[in-house]
Amino acid sequence: MTATVLITRPKEDAERLAQVLEAYGPHVRCIIAPVMEIVETPFELPKERFDHLLLTSRHAVSAAAPFQGVPTYCVGKATRDAAVEAGHDIQGVFANADELVAKLAEHGAGHAFHFHGRHTRGKIAERLTLAGLETKSLVVYEQNPRRWSTEERQDILVAPNLIVPLYSPRSASLTAKQLEDFTGDLTLIGLSQACLDAWDGPNSAKTFCVDHPDGQAMKQAIASQL
Repeated sequence: MTATVLITRPKEDAERLAQVLEAYGPHVRCIIAPVMEIVETPFELPKERFDHLLLTSRHAVSAAAPFQGVPTYCVGKATRDAAVEAGHDIQGVFANADELVAKLAEHGAGHAFHFHGRHTRGKIAERLTLAGLETKSLVVYEQNPRRWSTEERQDILVAPNLIVPLYSPRSASLTAKQLEDFTGDLTLIGLSQACLDAWDGPNSAKTFCVDHPDGQAMKQAIASQL
């Protein structure tokens, strides 16, 4: 029986995940249908000096190019890889925002800058500032909603079953609206309980929340359902 995974992440992220999943065998089929598009947005680079650069998405790496010499902390392997390729001085890589905050809070005094998208989670700047590390944030890209094409919708809605990984509450909500006419068996896998709580689409036959909110745990959870 074919296991169909609906990947709604932005296109390049979705393609990387599909490559990993399809390596499990010919019984795995991935449908890539992003519900968001990454678009650069105008921003003004900080003029003040800061001690730590925080990158929580690879989509923010290019915007941080002028600060290659600043000690850099990343969330996720993909972000780390992009930052290394861009020449940044990587001091730490963390599985999620909570781990980054816990580690950076140990630095106490100092200044940090967080480059990120319009919609972000974890309240990193706020939490680090409260912990004594003054942190400012800068929006460097947008995550604009994207409607599926007619062809994408037809391909998705005729599937007898779908495994749907949910990486953020916003993407969960956007996916739910576009899947409202789906009548097959549905399995939801959430990066967090907040992702599952944001789902207001068709009822699911199975629902899972990963124990550790990071990309590797999501891949393992998806693989367990293939």
